[in-house]
Amino acid sequence: MPEKDEQKKERSKISLRIGEVQIEMEGTPDEIEKLMGKDLLEFTKEIQETITPAAKPSTEVSAPSQSALAIGKTLDKKPQKKTFSKTIVIALGLICIILAAGLIGSIVVYMPMVSSLEAQIIEKDSTILSLNSQILSLNSQIASLNSQVLSLQESLNQTNTNIATLQTAISAYRSIVYLNESQYLFSARTITQEANTTTVVYEGELVYAGYISVGVESNSATTYVRVVYSYAEVNYDQSVTVGTNGAAAFPVLPGPIQITVGNTEANNSVTATLTARYRY
Repeated sequence: MPEKDEQKKERSKISLRIGEVQIEMEGTPDEIEKLMGKDLLEFTKEIQETITPAAKPSTEVSAPSQSALAIGKTLDKKPQKKTFSKTIVIALGLICIILAAGLIGSIVVYMPMVSSLEAQIIEKDSTILSLNSQILSLNSQIASLNSQVLSLQESLNQTNTNIATLQTAISAYRSIVYLNESQYLFSARTITQEANTTTVVYEGELVYAGYISVGVESNSATTYVRVVYSYAEVNYDQSVTVGTNGAAAFPVLPGPIQITVGNTEANNSVTATLTARYRY
């Protein structure tokens, strides 16, 4: 991998001085790590063997006196203590070197990796911020679209209501066109007349064109019904004799209308029951 190859090409130099011992190490991070293993232990043993006396003093001499022996023992012990102490110092120094080398090796090896990971973290954080910003923008768009959907739904509901109203009106107008609608102008109305007189039974204004049917029950065969109205240039005036039990139908146009009932009796009064129905 490129990063690892670059790390292998880098070289480090470590210089430590412990007492009179000067130790210098130079190499790549892998070589420094190698010193922490078996090679560094063998290096330590070689230094100890170099410092430790290789041979013991010869014992083939004449027997000294007790005082000389005591002095000799004293002199022998002091160098041993000094040698032992120097060995400990060197061993401790080597331990420190090992620890320092391990620490430096770890730093050399892992610092580029840490830097790379930190850069990746920064990049990922930037990506997360960008995505969060996009999420906020998309949420805002969703809220706006939901508002538009609600508005359009309300408009659709209102349109459906208007359509239903118009369909009802269309049905009503169609019914009017086919003269399927009707209403009573008056029903079972009773009147009494003198001989040869007339009575106005209805005056009003019609809205639609159609026809009026007037039914009469009377005690005179001379009873008649008269309808008068005007519309634009049309002036309508029509009379129909219905007798004692009959009905008369009159075409009508929108506008004011008058319905009259009369008789042509010479002497007798007339009683009649009337019903008028307007169909349009």
